[in-house]
Amino acid sequence: MRYLSSLIVSATLLAAAAPASAQLPADTLPLTVGQAVVRALEVGEEAALAREQMELAETQITQARSGAFPQLNASVRYDRALRSVFDIGAPAPQDPPPDGPPPIDIGELFGDLPFGQPNTWIASLSIGQAVYTGGRIQTALEIARLARSATLLNLGEVEAEVARDVREAYFQAVFAESLVAIAEEAYALADQQLRQVESLYRQGVAPEFEVLQARVERDNQEPQVIEARNARELAAVNLKRLVNIPQEQEVELITPLAVRVTEVDRAAVMEAALARPALRAAEEQVRIQEGTVRLAQAERMPTVSAFGNFSFQAFPEGLVPTGLPGGSQWREDWGIGFQVSIPVFEGFRTRGAIQESQSNVRQAELQQAQLREGVEMQVAAAFAEHESSRAQIEARRATVEQAQRGLSLAELRYENGLSTLIEVSNARLLLQQARLNEADALFSYLSALAALEYATGGQLQLVDPLLTPQ
Repeated sequence: MRYLSSLIVSATLLAAAAPASAQLPADTLPLTVGQAVVRALEVGEEAALAREQMELAETQITQARSGAFPQLNASVRYDRALRSVFDIGAPAPQDPPPDGPPPIDIGELFGDLPFGQPNTWIASLSIGQAVYTGGRIQTALEIARLARSATLLNLGEVEAEVARDVREAYFQAVFAESLVAIAEEAYALADQQLRQVESLYRQGVAPEFEVLQARVERDNQEPQVIEARNARELAAVNLKRLVNIPQEQEVELITPLAVRVTEVDRAAVMEAALARPALRAAEEQVRIQEGTVRLAQAERMPTVSAFGNFSFQAFPEGLVPTGLPGGSQWREDWGIGFQVSIPVFEGFRTRGAIQESQSNVRQAELQQAQLREGVEMQVAAAFAEHESSRAQIEARRATVEQAQRGLSLAELRYENGLSTLIEVSNARLLLQQARLNEADALFSYLSALAALEYATGGQLQLVDPLLTPQ
């Protein structure tokens, strides 16, 4: 009972199962472990999020590349003057001199200039081109490409992690289904024993105490059956969550908890593990941080840029000018030039940015070393579990055969009056525990294989080739 109670807790984190039947109902979805992995990779949120991050990396490359292209901007502006310092009041009337020129009308003289016009329209087109940036654009583009490479590697790592989680959940579900079958079989044997003892009691051969004892033993099996079924349901919920299957959908698990026991090439696994996507992504992160150092150092370099501005201005008497820019009512204002910007002193800001980037490089290198050590430890732990479970499978299979033989002998001895019901109960309990141990060893072996496969980043296929067809 304690064993099954612990299974309920673990099943909430791993598992998935559905009741097996010889013929599937029309609304039941048959599912192999391979199909579950493929479905999780295609429609699962984890893989979809990693793919979305890949799209984000592509946009970062586009943004970094944009700095090398000309920057073109167009604008249209309208100004309405309400009051202006160029407004001139009406002059007082006076007679012109008899022999001199007429007086000068100031408003008429400057009426065509832009100063103080009531309506002003300006249409402009500006273009800028970076000529020399001290390596800023090239470095930014290199960093963006490295980020894309790291994101692609992380996508492979996420897919390997999803495959491991789904496989563990699938086999945990099959394991939970095996526990249900074992518990139900133990209950059926106890119920059969009870009917046999009741028959002997009616014949006057068995005492009433043995009837009570057989009934208590049968009833004690019922909570274990209920707990096993609950664990199976929790496992089914978790697997459907990972594979994105609606909870109301019935699922039939096709792949059995059976595997060919074999050795695994330790050298090949370790070589693949040290080349797994996570470690390669960590290397890319070191290179990215080194790029940020160069980007910060480029802030000390001068920049050279060329520019051009092409504008048209109109000062119509009405609200809207007639014709398009370039027409007779529009005036042209064109100019080109270049600019050199040289950083002289910025309060040690660049120096601080360089030191920060160098610190990030050291942190990335340390994280890479830690990750490598973690991978090595992960492989060692998975191999230890693999060797332990592989050694236990054959031994536990032999124990099941011996327990079955022991139960047959105990029942035969009881039928002939040579033993007590307690001996039969103990033999049945030993058989049930032996079957639990056998299923646990198989599940541990498959979990170890899945962990080794994940340690290689999915580069080595270790689980699927060893599965025994049903």
